[in-house]
Amino acid sequence: MGWTVVDENRSPATGWSAAVLRPAVVRPAAIIIAVSVVIFALTALLTTDNKAQALTGHPEVLRKGCTWDSSGNYVQNCKVYSKASGKTIIVQIRASSGSTQGVYLLDGMRAREDRSAWTTDVQAAKVYDGKSDTTLVMPVGGASSFYTDWNGPAGANTNFKQETFLTSELPDFLQQNFGVAKSGNAIVGLSMSAGPAVTLAEKHPEQFKVVQAMSGYYQTNNPLGALGVFATQSMVSNYTNGIINMWGAPGSAQWQQNDASQNLAKLKENGQVLIISSGNAFLSPQEMAKLKPADQISAILLEALSAVSTVLLQLQAAQAGVSVVTIPNYGGHTWENWGRALAAGKQNMLDSLKATPPVTAKTVVLAANKIGTTESSSSASPTPTSSTESGAPSSSAASSSAASSSTPSSSSESTPSSTPGASTDVSASTTAPSVPSSASVAPSAAAVPDTATGSSTVPCATAAAAPGPTAVATCVPVP
Repeated sequence: MGWTVVDENRSPATGWSAAVLRPAVVRPAAIIIAVSVVIFALTALLTTDNKAQALTGHPEVLRKGCTWDSSGNYVQNCKVYSKASGKTIIVQIRASSGSTQGVYLLDGMRAREDRSAWTTDVQAAKVYDGKSDTTLVMPVGGASSFYTDWNGPAGANTNFKQETFLTSELPDFLQQNFGVAKSGNAIVGLSMSAGPAVTLAEKHPEQFKVVQAMSGYYQTNNPLGALGVFATQSMVSNYTNGIINMWGAPGSAQWQQNDASQNLAKLKENGQVLIISSGNAFLSPQEMAKLKPADQISAILLEALSAVSTVLLQLQAAQAGVSVVTIPNYGGHTWENWGRALAAGKQNMLDSLKATPPVTAKTVVLAANKIGTTESSSSASPTPTSSTESGAPSSSAASSSAASSSTPSSSSESTPSSTPGASTDVSASTTAPSVPSSASVAPSAAAVPDTATGSSTVPCATAAAAPGPTAVATCVPVP
């Protein structure tokens, strides 16, 4: 038998307290309070904007999880996880003074895994100082990767998904932590990464509206180009399977898609700017003093091949009507050369970032009946011209005169060979000719569905369709 303790002195609740404590009042009040808390939490969660939270600029502020780099200049070492690659990649970053624009700087064939050469051989953060007001983004690693997504492994355990990292994963990190926009940026490449920098701009015009390429090898989709890729990957990184595992068998569609010289029309269509340079393969006294005899020969031969490839790219870009800025330079295949080119192209880069409108439309494929009755016309964008850095001698990148200058430390980069082209001298200040068209020119602005941007109509200049189920129209926004 249990016992129940009863407090005989306790009196029942009376008055307002009795009314408040009644179940009919307490339960609805508790429900209202709980619902209010849930609504408040959901509102705070759904209205949170990464852009608003991101600290734009302020290079003096160390971001969470990053460490200061020993090179100084407010460069931070940040670890960014790449799900596509299955590993963490170090990215060295110098925040802007307030701008949301970034300049991505890719490394060369012998890229180290601990730091970018843009913080050692060339102090990029000093060239692009605080007054430049751009965030410098310097990914670490990627030796022999050609900064692309490989179909298979490189070597035994290396999984390269560089394009995915540079165009998807890294931009997310930069936007959330440094306030860098995902569009309207620039990319710089040298030696091995020069061609890939151009290719990334061709594939991702919204992200990269300006590209600077130095001492590159751009014509890779041919037997000599493929042999150069195989030779350098094998010698530098022992990637003997790269010739197949990177883009499949040479001559395949992927090789064509990743050949910078065969996709230049995309730069023209999207209104992008290409800044190119190479040395003249004559070593400066400073390079001669710093390089060993064997490295001197390598620097001369590699830059001579690059100069031929660069002149050939100039001709191809002019034929495609690309807006090109040529930076005359001298010297061999060294970081001294690329340090000069980065400094010489800086103002062109900043001017192009400010003046070039963002890419808002890409080439889209439409049903033929959508444009069959439209009056044919050429692209609505004006034919761009090729210009030269102010005050530089008028000469091609392959025939620039040698001169002395005091520059950063010198080291040679190993890179693939390219198909030799005609050694015709090309003036560094040349007006790019208009590409002939069989279609008559008429200024029409038709409303065409834009599947790339998702908007219902975009004023476009269209070309007459050949008989068939589909036709291609280049959309150019009309002011």
